[in-house]
Amino acid sequence: MGSSINIDTGGTFTDGYFTRGEQSLSVKVDTTPHDLTECLARCIAEGATGLGYPNVQALLLDTDAVRFSSTIGTNSIIQRTGPRIGLLVSAGAADSLYGDGESSLYEFFLRKDLVAEVADPTDEEEVRGHIRRLLVGGARILVASLRGSEDDPGGEEAVKKVVQRDYPRHYLGAVPCLVASEVTPRPGAELRTSTAVINAYLHFDMVKSLYKADEDLRTGGYPHPLLIVHASGGVARVAKTKAIETYNSGPVGGVYGAARLAELYGLHHLVTMDVGGTSTDVAAITSGVVPFDRRPTVAGIPVHTPMVEVHAIGGGGGSVARRTGAGYTVGPDSMGATPGPACYGLGGSQPTACDAEVVLGHIDPDWFLGGRRRLDAARARKALESIAGDDGVETAALGVHRALVKVAGDEVARVIEASGVPATQYVLLAFGGGGGLYGAEVAKACGIPTVMSSLRSSVFSAFGISGMDLSHVYELPPDRELASRLAVLRDRAALDAAGEGFDPAALRFQVEVESDAGLEIFPIDPSADWDALRIQVPSGARAARLRATVPIPHAPIVGGTRGEPDPSAAKKGEREVVSPDGVVEATVYDRALLRPGHVVHGPALVEAVDTTIVVPAGSTFSVDDYGTGIIEGAA
Repeated sequence: MGSSINIDTGGTFTDGYFTRGEQSLSVKVDTTPHDLTECLARCIAEGATGLGYPNVQALLLDTDAVRFSSTIGTNSIIQRTGPRIGLLVSAGAADSLYGDGESSLYEFFLRKDLVAEVADPTDEEEVRGHIRRLLVGGARILVASLRGSEDDPGGEEAVKKVVQRDYPRHYLGAVPCLVASEVTPRPGAELRTSTAVINAYLHFDMVKSLYKADEDLRTGGYPHPLLIVHASGGVARVAKTKAIETYNSGPVGGVYGAARLAELYGLHHLVTMDVGGTSTDVAAITSGVVPFDRRPTVAGIPVHTPMVEVHAIGGGGGSVARRTGAGYTVGPDSMGATPGPACYGLGGSQPTACDAEVVLGHIDPDWFLGGRRRLDAARARKALESIAGDDGVETAALGVHRALVKVAGDEVARVIEASGVPATQYVLLAFGGGGGLYGAEVAKACGIPTVMSSLRSSVFSAFGISGMDLSHVYELPPDRELASRLAVLRDRAALDAAGEGFDPAALRFQVEVESDAGLEIFPIDPSADWDALRIQVPSGARAARLRATVPIPHAPIVGGTRGEPDPSAAKKGEREVVSPDGVVEATVYDRALLRPGHVVHGPALVEAVDTTIVVPAGSTFSVDDYGTGIIEGAA
């Protein structure tokens, strides 16, 4: 088995998890929002050095798979960089877009003057006139979503043919035309339209970044396609990826990594808390099963596309802190990677959660990213002073810290309550660059007895995507004809797998049916008589899909030998930290030197190169056989 490269680009940092045999490596570099392929290249270069390759080309030639998840879709919406969309709909649907009242798509994604009603899609002159008007009005991409196209896509195909005939690809003025029937086969004209429009909005930024990333890797010597992480789970090459399928794909990697740990440890109830630079993502996993969102949304708008259920809230290490009448708040806006928190010294002046952690003593300004970057503690204090008033800097920093604990804790509690399982039966898996700073206090607030901190905590989403397989998801109507359509999709999956360089004989299949009762899975034997398959579609089924998967080798989670509990060999010293009880002396330990069997007693700080774990007084941090840190006593 060769190496694997797994990269997750977030709003502040780009995380890499690299493997070579039983060797693994974590890498964290600054995200470059102006060009995400730049931070991708930097991350790979550091991975090559860390794994002992003479250069990047040597690593790429020895790599079996490069998996990539990114915030491109999220950034397109936050920064409003999507194109102007020209939408063609059926007669009478322009205002409501097939819903009740004015469509919410007009609040962000569409302009009313760039929507055309088509009376007869087979009338080329009528369609041509609408297209000209939309393009003259400024549309740069066209979408056709006609009533009833889930049953008869002929009208949408007729519109697309006119566009392709008048504006072919070899012209500089070529105009992309996306149709709803190719984006989703699900019924429901309103949701189909929302899905097609948002997919078009994300399309250009995805094409620009992902194809460039793929081409850069090939130029560097990588012989296989770049594999893109999908929000539905699994990976596929760029050419077989719809833009909307990548939305929120980074947090999905964390959920898959958590499911892998839940299976390893035999945990029935695990709740994840991923504290990054711009947001905190929360998910609940039961018996190792990845949860799927029954009613997924993008930017608050319901869409017709399968997505793993992850709840994101605006609050992370780079989130802006403010003072209110009731105390302090954090987020939802963030300072991002540039200029970043005030302590970065790159021009940021607004106080952030990261600045508060520096003032509290939780983050050593001389050991940020293992000393590769020195933080400016004076700038952090000055930023907090701007909102402290009569409270004083330390009190303000503690208030900001508590605000983020509350933001994350409220969401964790909400997700647990929705599951119907008591918090005492859950384990909290805290990860991301800031997960360790807040995990113990969130667990205490929610009544969760145990907190887990993976050895790869700060790059955990990148670790999670390292366990993802090649996966193609083909949606189809959940009706009586479902079984008869499966053989056609099986053959299509074989062609798609071969196109990505994988053996179609390795394909595994399952049918997934969504209904009000949840998700029902029907495994299919590839050697079975597909024409004779019988799938019992439950009443109230909303969607069905065939998932075709090719396993890709996963790097093993390697255990160590348990030793004595005394962690003295990992002790770095002591540091004063601000706590609710005043200033306390906390013992500082080097995470890289803690071995299976070591037990740390709080108050303590466990410092890794890329994260810090706060162990409160009265709690213990013990290292298990897999290097995972277990905090107990917090609740």
